[in-house]
Amino acid sequence: MNKAFGILFILTGIFATAGGLYTWGDGSIFVQNELVKVLIPWADILLTGPLSIVCGYGILKNQYWGQILGLNVSGIYVFGSILVFISIIWNKDYSVFLIIPACSGLFIGLGFTAFAIKRKWMSPQQS
Repeated sequence: MNKAFGILFILTGIFATAGGLYTWGDGSIFVQNELVKVLIPWADILLTGPLSIVCGYGILKNQYWGQILGLNVSGIYVFGSILVFISIIWNKDYSVFLIIPACSGLFIGLGFTAFAIKRKWMSPQQS
Protein backbone atom coordinates (compact mmCIF):
# COMPACT_ATOMS: atom_id res chain seq x y z
CA MET A 1 0.00 0.00 0.00
CA ASN A 2 2.91 2.34 0.71
CA LYS A 3 4.11 1.96 -2.89
CA ALA A 4 0.66 2.85 -4.25
CA PHE A 5 0.47 6.00 -2.12
CA GLY A 6 4.02 6.97 -3.09
CA ILE A 7 3.11 6.75 -6.77
CA LEU A 8 -0.18 8.61 -6.19
CA PHE A 9 1.64 11.45 -4.42
CA ILE A 10 4.21 11.78 -7.21
CA LEU A 11 1.54 11.75 -9.93
CA THR A 12 -0.56 14.25 -8.01
CA GLY A 13 2.46 16.53 -7.71
CA ILE A 14 3.12 16.37 -11.43
CA PHE A 15 -0.53 16.98 -12.33
CA ALA A 16 -0.90 19.77 -9.75
CA THR A 17 2.07 21.61 -11.20
CA ALA A 18 1.02 21.10 -14.82
CA GLY A 19 -2.62 21.96 -14.11
CA GLY A 20 -1.63 25.04 -12.16
CA LEU A 21 0.38 26.39 -15.08
CA TYR A 22 -2.81 26.53 -17.14
CA THR A 23 -5.12 27.64 -14.30
CA TRP A 24 -7.21 24.52 -14.75
CA GLY A 25 -8.21 25.26 -18.32
CA ASP A 26 -8.59 29.05 -18.09
CA GLY A 27 -5.33 29.71 -19.97
CA SER A 28 -1.77 30.33 -18.93
CA ILE A 29 -1.27 31.47 -15.36
CA PHE A 30 0.99 34.24 -16.63
CA VAL A 31 -1.79 36.00 -18.58
CA GLN A 32 -4.49 35.94 -15.89
CA ASN A 33 -5.43 39.30 -14.40
CA GLU A 34 -7.75 38.22 -11.58
CA LEU A 35 -6.16 37.19 -8.31
CA VAL A 36 -8.94 34.75 -7.45
CA LYS A 37 -8.20 32.77 -10.64
CA VAL A 38 -4.55 32.27 -9.75
CA LEU A 39 -4.50 31.76 -5.98
CA ILE A 40 -5.02 28.01 -5.88
CA PRO A 41 -3.02 27.33 -9.09
CA TRP A 42 -0.02 29.28 -7.73
CA ALA A 43 -0.30 27.35 -4.47
CA ASP A 44 -0.25 24.13 -6.51
CA ILE A 45 2.84 25.24 -8.44
CA LEU A 46 4.81 26.60 -5.49
CA LEU A 47 3.77 24.30 -2.63
CA THR A 48 1.51 21.34 -3.35
CA GLY A 49 3.27 20.03 -6.46
CA PRO A 50 6.86 20.05 -5.17
CA LEU A 51 5.88 18.78 -1.71
CA SER A 52 3.85 15.96 -3.27
CA ILE A 53 6.78 14.82 -5.39
CA VAL A 54 9.24 14.90 -2.47
CA CYS A 55 6.70 13.21 -0.20
CA GLY A 56 6.01 10.47 -2.78
CA TYR A 57 9.73 9.81 -3.09
CA GLY A 58 10.05 9.56 0.71
CA ILE A 59 7.11 7.17 0.92
CA LEU A 60 8.49 4.99 -1.89
CA LYS A 61 11.86 4.82 -0.10
CA ASN A 62 10.04 3.99 3.15
CA GLN A 63 11.52 6.98 4.97
CA TYR A 64 10.00 8.15 8.24
CA TRP A 65 10.03 11.76 7.04
CA GLY A 66 8.07 10.66 3.95
CA GLN A 67 5.28 9.39 6.17
CA ILE A 68 5.20 12.59 8.23
CA LEU A 69 5.33 14.77 5.13
CA GLY A 70 2.59 12.58 3.62
CA LEU A 71 0.28 13.43 6.51
CA ASN A 72 1.00 17.13 6.06
CA VAL A 73 0.46 17.00 2.30
CA SER A 74 -2.75 15.03 2.89
CA GLY A 75 -4.02 17.96 4.93
CA ILE A 76 -3.16 20.30 2.05
CA TYR A 77 -5.05 18.01 -0.36
CA VAL A 78 -8.16 17.96 1.81
CA PHE A 79 -8.07 21.73 2.41
CA GLY A 80 -7.43 22.45 -1.28
CA SER A 81 -10.22 20.11 -2.34
CA ILE A 82 -12.67 21.88 -0.05
CA LEU A 83 -11.62 25.23 -1.55
CA VAL A 84 -12.22 23.87 -5.04
CA PHE A 85 -15.62 22.44 -4.05
CA ILE A 86 -16.60 25.83 -2.62
CA SER A 87 -15.54 27.62 -5.82
CA ILE A 88 -17.40 25.04 -7.94
CA ILE A 89 -20.62 25.65 -6.04
CA TRP A 90 -20.10 29.41 -5.77
CA ASN A 91 -19.47 29.85 -9.50
CA LYS A 92 -21.99 27.15 -10.50
CA ASP A 93 -19.27 25.64 -12.69
CA TYR A 94 -19.81 21.90 -12.35
CA SER A 95 -17.04 20.96 -14.76
CA VAL A 96 -15.74 17.41 -14.60
CA PHE A 97 -12.26 18.89 -15.03
CA LEU A 98 -12.64 20.56 -11.63
CA ILE A 99 -14.62 17.86 -9.84
CA ILE A 100 -12.36 14.89 -10.66
CA PRO A 101 -9.08 16.43 -9.38
CA ALA A 102 -10.82 17.76 -6.25
CA CYS A 103 -12.33 14.35 -5.51
CA SER A 104 -8.98 12.67 -6.16
CA GLY A 105 -7.20 15.02 -3.75
CA LEU A 106 -9.87 14.49 -1.12
CA PHE A 107 -9.78 10.69 -1.43
CA ILE A 108 -5.96 10.48 -1.48
CA GLY A 109 -5.68 12.83 1.52
CA LEU A 110 -8.29 11.06 3.61
CA GLY A 111 -7.13 7.62 2.45
CA PHE A 112 -3.48 8.17 3.35
CA THR A 113 -4.43 9.66 6.72
CA ALA A 114 -6.67 6.67 7.51
CA PHE A 115 -3.93 4.28 6.32
CA ALA A 116 -1.28 5.98 8.48
CA ILE A 117 -3.51 6.00 11.56
CA LYS A 118 -4.54 2.38 11.09
CA ARG A 119 -0.93 1.29 10.58
CA LYS A 120 0.23 3.14 13.70
CA TRP A 121 -2.59 1.75 15.86
CA MET A 122 -2.12 -1.77 14.54
CA SER A 123 1.66 -1.84 15.04
CA PRO A 124 3.14 -3.12 18.29
CA GLN A 125 3.61 -0.42 20.91
CA GLN A 126 7.15 0.89 21.35
CA SER A 127 8.40 1.54 24.87
